[in-house]
Amino acid sequence: MPNPTQSPGNILICRTDRIGDVVLTTPAATALKAHFPDCRITFLVRDYTRPLVAQHRHIDHILTYDPEGRHRGIAGHLRLAQELRDQNFDWAIMSRPRPAIAAVLWFSGIPNRVGIGYRWYSLFLNRRIFEHRRDGARHETDYNLSFLKPLIGETLPEVRFDFNLAANLVSWREQWLRNRDISTPYVIVHPGSGGSAPNLTPTQYRFLLKGILQQTECRILVTGSAAERELGDEIIGDFEGERVRNLCGELDLPELMSVIAGASLFMASSTGPFHIANAFGVPVLGFYCPIAPYAPSRWGPYHQQEWVLTQSVQSCSHSDKNGFAAGSCLTELEDARLGEMLEKRLKDLGLLRVD
Repeated sequence: MPNPTQSPGNILICRTDRIGDVVLTTPAATALKAHFPDCRITFLVRDYTRPLVAQHRHIDHILTYDPEGRHRGIAGHLRLAQELRDQNFDWAIMSRPRPAIAAVLWFSGIPNRVGIGYRWYSLFLNRRIFEHRRDGARHETDYNLSFLKPLIGETLPEVRFDFNLAANLVSWREQWLRNRDISTPYVIVHPGSGGSAPNLTPTQYRFLLKGILQQTECRILVTGSAAERELGDEIIGDFEGERVRNLCGELDLPELMSVIAGASLFMASSTGPFHIANAFGVPVLGFYCPIAPYAPSRWGPYHQQEWVLTQSVQSCSHSDKNGFAAGSCLTELEDARLGEMLEKRLKDLGLLRVD
């Protein structure tokens, strides 16, 4: 049990995987600051997610984990352990179970090391949480907050995503929109998911684009990575024009965050930018497989679960060697259901065209 007479002063949170996972870990920083206002919170992340946590209100410092570079191999991880030792952390929370990071925390001499208790490398930890995630009984955010129990007790805190877009990024977005003559509300459609979860087909995304164009005055921005440029072109097709733009590969992460934060609606399947949108309070419309471990009950938008559309299936085994990019149970969603959900969302947001 936590000792209220010993407030932690210097806390490390390790989350070294993808964008969405990092977003869903950040409420831990807010919860810790609420309990210990004077504590210093550091996040250990990969380099590509560093710009994301830099926009969080309650993260004081960021360290970068570079397993392909300076932290490669045994020597590199011992170097990381020394870097952590130099920071004098008194608590470390390993939200993503990884043997190398667990060993690093032990070698760094951090006195309180929190993580999952069921793995062989849990022996490197001395504050263990015994909870399985694979059944998806709770949201990933709640699982992440469970690691705070040794510090704050058994009652989980309110979930808050306290991101605050920097003023320079707000100014950049305003200028970026002016340069592209975008003055009306805009909707972001993010059709890629990196093959990590079931997704709609390009034809289904085209159906949604058509619905937005017919029912609203909104501009449509299709976002994604450079590798998804062709996917964006396929989806846009003959919709290309002044109201629809393919931005795949044109925005880095800070710019993408800035554009997302100004959107009137963000539409996607389960993917990192979808969680960015939800964290910034942007209205979302999501498309999820209901089967664990992809279900919205674990990976959906925490405060917007009612705006997720799923397909009723007993199993989802349409993946191939490249993941779910080629199809899934979501390919069976009928146009009628997609159109009904889209119209409902647009009406709720007051975006429907008034004829």
